[in-house]
Amino acid sequence: MTLYEKYAEALDAKNIDMLSALCHPNFEMIMHSTGSVASKKEYLERLGPLLQKFTPEKRRCLYENEDVMIIHFIMPFPNGTRDAVLYYVQKEDGLMRKIETGSTPIK
Repeated sequence: MTLYEKYAEALDAKNIDMLSALCHPNFEMIMHSTGSVASKKEYLERLGPLLQKFTPEKRRCLYENEDVMIIHFIMPFPNGTRDAVLYYVQKEDGLMRKIETGSTPIK
């Protein structure tokens, strides 16, 4: 099973423990909009509540090899807006080591 398949399974199950197991101990998430960097703990603390409220649409893996994974999805928000989101995931030891993300509003 690929890392993306495991990631998708954890998201679909809305299981934060499964997602945690996919994150490298030195995990970081870089938000391009603000330049902020979230640790593994911060990422999982933010993601947990979001998993219960939002469901990404058209999620797919654009590319994956032993070093990287590229994911794209549409994120709908309660106010009716939608963003196209791209994740660049750097892998290390078969786990997600770093995610860099950016989003673009869809009109």
